[in-house]
Amino acid sequence: MFYVGFVTSSLALLAGAAALILTIISLASKQTQLPGPAVLLAKVGFFAHTAALLTLMVMQVLQDYSNVYVVSVINPAMPWILKLTALWGGQTGSLFFWSWIVSFCAFLAVNGKNHLLDNWSFLAVSLNQILFLALSLAADNPFTRVWALPDSSLVTSLFAPEAGAVVEKLNNGMGLNPLLRHPGMVIHPPLLYIGYALYMVPFAVGISTLIRGSQTEHLLDKTRAWLIAAWVFLTAGIVLGSWWSYDVLGWGGYWAWDPVETASLLPWLTSTALLHSLLLERRKNIFQRFNLLLVLFSYLLVIFSIFVTRSGLVNSVHAFGESSISKPLLGFLLFSLIASLALLIWRWKAISSEWKFGSAFSREALFLYTNIILIALVLICLWGLIFPLINGALTGVEMTLHRGFYDRSTTPLFALLVILMAVCPMIGWNAAQLRQIDRKFWIPLATAVIGLAAVFLGGVRQPWALGGVFTVILGFSALIYLTIRDGKSIGARKFPAFFWKQRARYGAWLVHAGILLIALGVIGTGNLAASIEGTMLPGEKMPLRDYEIEFVSVSETFENPEYMTVSAETVLYKDGKEIARLNPVQHIYPDRQQYITIPDAYATLKGDVYTLLAGYDVEVPYITLRLSDNPLVNFLWIGGIFLVAGGTLAGTLPGVRSTREDELPAAEESLDSSSTANL
Repeated sequence: MFYVGFVTSSLALLAGAAALILTIISLASKQTQLPGPAVLLAKVGFFAHTAALLTLMVMQVLQDYSNVYVVSVINPAMPWILKLTALWGGQTGSLFFWSWIVSFCAFLAVNGKNHLLDNWSFLAVSLNQILFLALSLAADNPFTRVWALPDSSLVTSLFAPEAGAVVEKLNNGMGLNPLLRHPGMVIHPPLLYIGYALYMVPFAVGISTLIRGSQTEHLLDKTRAWLIAAWVFLTAGIVLGSWWSYDVLGWGGYWAWDPVETASLLPWLTSTALLHSLLLERRKNIFQRFNLLLVLFSYLLVIFSIFVTRSGLVNSVHAFGESSISKPLLGFLLFSLIASLALLIWRWKAISSEWKFGSAFSREALFLYTNIILIALVLICLWGLIFPLINGALTGVEMTLHRGFYDRSTTPLFALLVILMAVCPMIGWNAAQLRQIDRKFWIPLATAVIGLAAVFLGGVRQPWALGGVFTVILGFSALIYLTIRDGKSIGARKFPAFFWKQRARYGAWLVHAGILLIALGVIGTGNLAASIEGTMLPGEKMPLRDYEIEFVSVSETFENPEYMTVSAETVLYKDGKEIARLNPVQHIYPDRQQYITIPDAYATLKGDVYTLLAGYDVEVPYITLRLSDNPLVNFLWIGGIFLVAGGTLAGTLPGVRSTREDELPAAEESLDSSSTANL
């Protein structure tokens, strides 16, 4: 199978290089239309790349231990689904998979009669495609084999390193890192990779727009679906990764400001700002320069995130070790950054960008405030990642900024974002003034006050928690009120059709609702959580608030040949009544000298009661147990579902042209006018 993988991957690289050369020749002859042979070669390259990828995956499932990568990530004890998805569990396979995702995006962009790319944008896409595939094959080839030399020593190489060397098939492999043996491994990395790669095409179209001096409205037309899809996939990947951290790693936390986590957040923040600004460009014909800047920098931050993950320069549980691709990747990042900035400076005056606001209290003004906050968050996070790298280069001391830096600097900004998202749907376009707010505004406000009073009487006294709950209730009640208002204005029978026609509006509201739910989860876990840790003998109980947990027994089993399972049996009581039996466990890997803690939780909408086995002794017996009460934590995952659903709903809208306010549908215009008058 080596020959199938090697030949098809080499063919993919050659086809991509040939397509690139044809494109350069076409540009030299001053043609703008992408030549048909280049499109054909791009498609051939993608199918060849796909064949190579499938070959590697088959080798993993069949446990071909003559392949070095298979040896590093596969062993017989792993279930077949992890054997299949171990492709993205290691440095070599994940880089090859990433290069395939890039190739897939290129294939989508050139597919169809009216394909998206012209010569210049295809050139940018091809450079990315060839770079990552070349790095994969040259620096860390996934088809490298194990060879036995005449003296019986083992070496790794693509082809026979010397005369007499023969391919050696080992009896076993190392298997995936135990931390990666989780259902999240099946879907979390692909979601992130797809989200990352989708930003490449808008980046390429943006580069072409600058080179050709085209109007940016075409950028909106062409790339809207790509930008929304990228945001949806990246959102899903980040949320799923947070759940994975909370569910299995035993941290009891969902976000630690780990360098790789933080790097993944950067393009999400810029693209969130971009989606807000694109709406303003559509309705008001403003922010063209800002939007183009965000389009370019969203993908540049993707490359930066890949560099952070693969450079070996940061301490992160998510990062791969030092790699030979880090320097070429850094060079490509710097080249792309300099080229993008140079093009922006060159075409800056040619890009029309009006800047007009009827009021500082209008919806477009609130959009501007939102984007300022988002960019401020990007700069803070970027500095938190870059400063340790600079310090390490100058002093030789490896460091990572403590999460306290991020918490102190970002929490107020995130709080402001939530406030803006809560009130923005209630604010009309154009010259909305505070004096225009009438008594209908007081419906959501009164609801929020009543909710705040209920929470206060329920025992919550923390100022941050009370303020957050008030904002969340205000935002939710406003969205519900506006939806009911729309239904009354349109009529019950016509509303479903109107909803679908205006699904971009309601998709955005779902996204806002998701952010509010996530904020509620953050409030609960950050301000209302409590935990206790103690050593217990059988029959002893440990109290926490209204709960008690009783230790029953602890046992060791060897159901899996790779690890020993230590399981603690406990009983959870609330107000003296048994409500659940929880079994936190540890998986101990003797050969790796590693153990994995897998918590168990009693989960309700109100929150989780979370148990973690921190230590044990079977002979005594005793356990050291950590018990946590995490109120509202499940609203994090529900909010994530809302984000993905809202983005998906908005993304189903066909491509739109740059639409002035006077071109809006009559129904939408009437509602916006009424909201401006009423609010």
